[in-house]
Amino acid sequence: MPPSPDRLYPHAGLLGVLTLLLLALVPVSSAGEPVHVIKLATLAPENSSPMRIFNDMNQELNAQTDGRVGFKIFGGFALGDEMDVLRKLRIGYVHAAAFTTASLSDLNPDMRVLQVPFLFSTYDEVDQVLGTLAGDLERGFAAQGYEILGWFELGFVYLMSQSPIARIADLKGQRVWAVAGSRMTKVLFDRAEVSPVTISAPDVLLSLQTKSLNVVYNSPYYALVTQWYSRIQYLTDLPLIYGASVLMIDKKIFDRLPAEDRQTLKTVCRKHMRRLTEKTRQDNAEALQVMFRRGITRVTPEADAVTAFKQLSEAAMDDLGPKFLPPQTVKAVRTSLDQYRSGIGEKR
Repeated sequence: MPPSPDRLYPHAGLLGVLTLLLLALVPVSSAGEPVHVIKLATLAPENSSPMRIFNDMNQELNAQTDGRVGFKIFGGFALGDEMDVLRKLRIGYVHAAAFTTASLSDLNPDMRVLQVPFLFSTYDEVDQVLGTLAGDLERGFAAQGYEILGWFELGFVYLMSQSPIARIADLKGQRVWAVAGSRMTKVLFDRAEVSPVTISAPDVLLSLQTKSLNVVYNSPYYALVTQWYSRIQYLTDLPLIYGASVLMIDKKIFDRLPAEDRQTLKTVCRKHMRRLTEKTRQDNAEALQVMFRRGITRVTPEADAVTAFKQLSEAAMDDLGPKFLPPQTVKAVRTSLDQYRSGIGEKR
């Protein structure tokens, strides 16, 4: 049995289904309800830790605005996947949502830099870079007409497989999962000489069961909650990528709120999205231990294999070129990381 929902919870993500948030400002006159109701849809089930965080966020927002603004929370897959939601957002059918960096790459190309494989080694490095550059990234969204309400994350993503993957050569001949339309994934697989199997995230478990897939990748808690872990035998203990996420709202909708309520909305959302980040990190750590206790074998690549993985990634990123990965953002991220690693940068 997987952990109960109050310990681990699903997100739709870079590699599959992450949390979706739909917000629509609706004036209501019913007694006891806020003047501005923000409808919030999430994949988080009732009684899960994220749902409790959303409920806490709602209560605080309502209290801090003296009842003027509040959330009405819905769970489920009503809006489709992230790309479906993004299309709805662009046409005004949806007013706000939570997205992973992968879904926002075309809207704000600077976000692609956060997806570079092996960019981050620790969460402290993540916090340093986002603490330094989040403002610039948010201005990029503002130029496109969106306001960022908060940052959270999927966490680090790992290879999970039905045979051990300790080096690049172990991927040859494997049926490796890929998300459709990801140019970054394509160049990585081309460099590794791997022919990926492109299917949607909800179909991954069945494909593992039928062995039409035997290598997947995702965060530990998502693999646990979706039962992917039950069809894999090995986890390669080398974080591939970091999955960042943002909660954003159409600026036209945001600007309709009174000025003081706009600031309160941002303050409250940022506080609770940080709580969600900390909870996700805890759940990922616990999920790893649960998977190992239940028989998943940890595969630890040798140093030369790790170097080879990173060199392949660097070559693939070069293949993408500066039009895909904005050079100024790459430089800013690398500078922030170098300063932190050398002890010059502020420890956040």
